[in-house]
Amino acid sequence: IFLACILSFVCHAAPSEADWKNFNHATVNSFVIPFYQSLSAASQALQQSTQGLCQSPSQEALDNSIGDFHKTMDAWQSIQNITFGPIEFSMRSHSLQFWPDKKNHIGKHLGVLLASDDKTLLNEDKFQRVSISVKGLPAIERILFKQSALNELKANKFHCDVLTTISQNVSTISTSLHSEWLKHMRGQFADAKQLDGYFEDDIDAATALLKTMIEPLEVIRDLKLKRPLGSAFGKEKYKRLESWRSQRSLRNIELNILSLQLMFEGLANILPPERYHSISHQYTALVDAIKQINTPLENAVRTAEGYQATLDIYKKIGTLHKELETSVSALGIHLGFNSRDGD
Repeated sequence: IFLACILSFVCHAAPSEADWKNFNHATVNSFVIPFYQSLSAASQALQQSTQGLCQSPSQEALDNSIGDFHKTMDAWQSIQNITFGPIEFSMRSHSLQFWPDKKNHIGKHLGVLLASDDKTLLNEDKFQRVSISVKGLPAIERILFKQSALNELKANKFHCDVLTTISQNVSTISTSLHSEWLKHMRGQFADAKQLDGYFEDDIDAATALLKTMIEPLEVIRDLKLKRPLGSAFGKEKYKRLESWRSQRSLRNIELNILSLQLMFEGLANILPPERYHSISHQYTALVDAIKQINTPLENAVRTAEGYQATLDIYKKIGTLHKELETSVSALGIHLGFNSRDGD
């Protein structure tokens, strides 16, 4: 330890449990709950605009619904990294966004549902038993972003009924997530040592939050970038990109990184200053690299220049992930089992 202090020119005290408790409180109250609140508000607006679209179909109403879809997806991408707590119950994450859809479950099951013209399937009890792949934002995207969307919604009322039912489901889940964090999860962080609580102590609670700061970088790197890029330029598969139909694949990644960066800022008083600043610079460079791609990622990866720029982002995320993991381990925090191991 003494030698390490000499080499780094400064000794940084290990964070106490009180430090972790402060980190937990700040993260929950200034990040998790506000972003779930934004998701709840955006999804309610989406529900209302899709209802308006179906009551009086018009291009303006369709544009309003598309706008609210983007706002809801923005809000979801900003809190997508939180993978514990209420989001775990009843497969809510998959209900909100079934992705990646490697076997086109959404297309198959949504096609069957739309063709059934069976309104009883949209009753609350029966809808809970339909495929989880058609209950969330990707199914809404498929309906709203078809070139023939307005004509189909005008011609077939059942298609509109499906759209509004899915929007209602997204809104219900989102509102419940916000409510349950307010009523239940926030209290778990206020008293992490409570009997039969969610956590063992404040360090255990901090570990849960840190996992949601670090592990999502692997998802972005491996699923949102590596899988669509393929093995080389010319072998890319842009339809593997997240949200490619709505041309927001790059926007999703940017929002993911920005929210993780915001969460990371809570470690300013916990990490050694030189390590904190190093990672901060990496975040800044990564966001700058994302902003340099000024066309939809779906188009960019099909050009040599865009492919290379996307590959550079992929590499930057890998470097950032490694340094974050190393930095957290040096604090004595062991993230443990990764749910993506063995996938």
